[in-house]
Amino acid sequence: MKISIDIKHLIYFSLGFVLFTIVGTVSHEYGHITVAKSLGYETTLHYGSMNSYPKGYLEDENVIAFKNLTKDYVSVEYDSWPKDIQEKAEEYNNILEKRYWNEESNDSLFISIGGPLQTVLTGTLGLLMLVFRRKSIYKSGMKTLDWLFVFLSLFWLREIFNLVTSIAGELILPNGNWFGGDELHISQELNLWSGTIPIILATLGILVAIYVIFKIMPKKIRLTFILSGIIGGIMGFILWMNIIGPRILP
Repeated sequence: MKISIDIKHLIYFSLGFVLFTIVGTVSHEYGHITVAKSLGYETTLHYGSMNSYPKGYLEDENVIAFKNLTKDYVSVEYDSWPKDIQEKAEEYNNILEKRYWNEESNDSLFISIGGPLQTVLTGTLGLLMLVFRRKSIYKSGMKTLDWLFVFLSLFWLREIFNLVTSIAGELILPNGNWFGGDELHISQELNLWSGTIPIILATLGILVAIYVIFKIMPKKIRLTFILSGIIGGIMGFILWMNIIGPRILP
């Protein structure tokens, strides 16, 4: 059996995966931010995460005092902090906990859902457009717009990536947690088994990827595309999470 790799397309597709890995990561965080803002929270965006705070939290005198108190210990393990610093920090935390955080609120759940929901909706939109255009694709081949929809549909790959990396992490450095990320938090906050949401979304992601690659994509380009996905996805993740992201959105 002859195995053929199209170098030109390999480069183009790899660059596409680099770009969409970055876009997918940032847009995922904006999914969280959109929900948080709709609930009245103040937010900050970072290269691989976001933070949400109740309105007025960042200007609270106790928050400012806590930051000033602990600024020299940001990179130090909490257990290594001086005893008096720990006690004062705990005092500030207790005040802020009572003032701002309501244990009965579902806001944390909704904010956690926002990221995966954005990813899933974007991926589903791309998939639906490919399904809508499949007759045209079969008849005239893939157009530039179709490739855009392919990359959008593969936002679903994030769900597969999250599950695989969390399981791999447990196998390499066991800590008792086989699942991670937003999907784990959603399962826990819904009082479900911790793997429920991660496995459901990853399974759907696999089905979407199989359909797009083996039902939509031309056979002659499949292997090249899969290889470029591995190369571009890894490159995009490393570039954004370790090089570009920390400088642009620390």
